[in-house]
Amino acid sequence: ATYVGSSDYMWPFSYSKCDASTHNSQEINACHQASHYGMAPGVGRGAPEIDILEAMGGEPGKLPNTHIERPYFSASLQIAPGVKKGRPVLGSLPNKGHWYEGLEYGNVTNSDLNPFFYGVTLVHEPKTYTYQSDALSSNMHITESHYEHQHLYRVEWEPPNKDGSGGYIKWFSDGELVYGIHGSSLKITGTEIPSEPMYLLMNTAIASSWGFPMPCPEGCDCECFECGNPDCDCGFPDGFCENFPSFYEIDYVRVYQAVNETKHVLGCSTPDRPTDLFIKAHKKRYMSEGDKAPLQPVKNGGAVCHSDEDCGGSKSGKCTSKKCICNEGFTGPSCYAYAGFDDNYFGINDASVDVVKMIFPTGLLVAFMVLLVGFIVALVYSTKYQKVENSQQKPIAVPDGTYDIPSQGFPTVNTSYQKPSSAFSPPRVVKYALIDRRLIDE
Repeated sequence: ATYVGSSDYMWPFSYSKCDASTHNSQEINACHQASHYGMAPGVGRGAPEIDILEAMGGEPGKLPNTHIERPYFSASLQIAPGVKKGRPVLGSLPNKGHWYEGLEYGNVTNSDLNPFFYGVTLVHEPKTYTYQSDALSSNMHITESHYEHQHLYRVEWEPPNKDGSGGYIKWFSDGELVYGIHGSSLKITGTEIPSEPMYLLMNTAIASSWGFPMPCPEGCDCECFECGNPDCDCGFPDGFCENFPSFYEIDYVRVYQAVNETKHVLGCSTPDRPTDLFIKAHKKRYMSEGDKAPLQPVKNGGAVCHSDEDCGGSKSGKCTSKKCICNEGFTGPSCYAYAGFDDNYFGINDASVDVVKMIFPTGLLVAFMVLLVGFIVALVYSTKYQKVENSQQKPIAVPDGTYDIPSQGFPTVNTSYQKPSSAFSPPRVVKYALIDRRLIDE
């Protein structure tokens, strides 16, 4: 996701039907009947997104078309292609039959549909490359406790069957259901519950489009955002600058998979969803300016520090000469991460990209064969005709030394003929004109 080029015409497709309307916008689509980069033919690929939670701060107060008040967090699935006609308006509820049905909301958590985000239109040129993505999202009100005490969040993701049917995603907070999406709910667009390999991304980020006052408060131009600067802090939510420094603390992350379930696989390039060769063939998409290779290794230490606490404490690393030095088993610039590895690697060791056989439509092959046969017949006929013509034009010697050459109605031409002579006499060049089917000495 940090490499924008890797998402172009990929994010957030979860679609495996041959569809003329998405043939250009979905780069790897089900219309492809050849196996490229080790991928199965006739299978659409993409990069869908499952958002575990995104928190929205702000003062409590009534919001339009929902009983949820700020602060809240959103649980979302983002997929493409999206609903094209009758889309819901931002801040309003969808019209029946024009949005996804059968979605689950929690009774205990009192969650509700998120009417403030239905997806985005990804505009490209030419227009046939533009496409719509959808965000299936639910909001749950949170309290001060969620900011000050530990809470447990869980996502259950069951991939679909090989034909794209079935599967589900469910979100839970402290063991209670927040939101549920089943494969049957996606029939309005023909999309699927994701089956692509994914990675977990846990970070804290701030954007002026998420939780900030809209429209900009009166007397503020919102052209800059800087705490402590009276000209630039007027566009922040109330109390925003008082939250700093802030910390995003995660006690643990655990990933479970069902035993002997063939749909539960591990790795970024699995047998059914290979990515290894595609990445190798499109390296620049996965590189930032100055990179010499994609997928850079994790840095082991090296961050600027003033004490061991800046390097995760004595357990994780040490601060030596103002640089973090990681202990065994820990990694990252500041040594906060465990030095993990993939013990079930599905990658392809061969760095080369296979050249696949081209597959042509049957109709095109038939037309080509007809043209080929016609060409051969025309060539044979032309050759025979030329032989007959040459035999008819064989020169005939006459007593006066001229040659009578039968003509086929060609115009008068000039030619030259060198009469046989003895080895000691100079050659004599004689010019002739073709008149009345005879060469006449000029």
